[in-house]
Amino acid sequence: MPDADSRDRLRRRGRIWADGLAYALAVALFAGAGSLVLSVATGGGLVRAKTLLFLIGWLLLAYGTVRLWPSSPDDVDADPRTRGDPTAGGPPTRFQTVARALPPARWTAPPRPERRLSTAGKLLLGGLLVLLLSLLMEVVFGVA
Repeated sequence: MPDADSRDRLRRRGRIWADGLAYALAVALFAGAGSLVLSVATGGGLVRAKTLLFLIGWLLLAYGTVRLWPSSPDDVDADPRTRGDPTAGGPPTRFQTVARALPPARWTAPPRPERRLSTAGKLLLGGLLVLLLSLLMEVVFGVA
C-alpha cells in the first residue's frame, strides 16, 4: 500500500503533466484551426491543411528543441524550467489562461510555477500533438 508521501508525489506529477498537456492541446487546437482556415481560404482544402500541420509540427519541434538547448556550459547546471523562459514565475499570458481552462488542467489544481514544465517543453509536446493530428488526418480520415 503506497504511503502518503508517494501519493502526494504522484498527485503533484499528475498536476504538472495535466498542465503541460492542456497547453500542448491548446497549441494543437490553435494550429489545427489556423491551418484549416488558411487552407480553405487559399483553396487548398484538407490536403493543404494536413501539409500545413505537418510543417507547423516540425517547426514547433525545432523551436522547442532550440529553446531547451543550453546556450553555454554554465546553463547545463541551471534549472531548465527557467532557462531562457521570460514568462517563468511571471503572470500568465492570455494563451496560458486559455490553455489552463482546457481539460485536463481545468480539473486539477495548478502546479506551483517553479514545478511547471517550461514553455519550451510545452511547445515541444504541442509540436508532437500537431504532428499526431497531421498523421491522424492522413491515416484515419484518408486525407491524402
